Amino acid sequence: MKVALIHATTTALEPIERAFREEQADVELLHFMDTGLLSMMEKKGSLTPDIIQRFSLLVNLAAQSEVNCIQLTCSAFNNVTSILQPLYPVKLFRSDEAMLDEALAYKRIGLISTVRETPIALLSYLREKKPDVQVESLVDPGLIHLLFQGKQEEHDKRVREMVHQIDGKVDVIVLSQYSMEHVAGQIHPSVPVLTAPRATAKRCLAYLQSLSST
Repeated sequence: MKVALIHATTTALEPIERAFREEQADVELLHFMDTGLLSMMEKKGSLTPDIIQRFSLLVNLAAQSEVNCIQLTCSAFNNVTSILQPLYPVKLFRSDEAMLDEALAYKRIGLISTVRETPIALLSYLREKKPDVQVESLVDPGLIHLLFQGKQEEHDKRVREMVHQIDGKVDVIVLSQYSMEHVAGQIHPSVPVLTAPRATAKRCLAYLQSLSST
């Protein structure tokens, strides 16, 4: 079985690879990346036609590689799946849907994001599934760029501060970017903390198993 992973940043590589290897080491992972997509999204502020077209180049390459499913890893681009899915027979998975489905078991959800456009994609999914969901969203726009600059300690400190700020106001805290997964081990809030990579790998692998059993 082969899974295509589509990335817009290098920071998602290690968390998602580790999650897949720990869940099922023999799955073949193919990586497709365009690090220019994030700057385009930050400049445009939404999924414009040129961003969708550029993103589709990665999906085309993945689909042509005879993969069994395509998994996104950048939450800011999640809404592109509903746009592109009708064009491909292979299944496209959002980066966060497994994690958000877990979050929907709680009444009040706190979103912590380091990319300005991420809450838009996450909120649309949550409210489509549960229109009356209560969401508290904190975003530090561009904070992810500290990781690109090698400033992980500063990045982690600011994420921890956002978690502390929202703790007590919600029933669960969602760390929206894959690049924040490691921060989950640094914090001890009064409510559960959800991260995407492991939940994503499990859902993707469950889908692969369903294919092999049919």
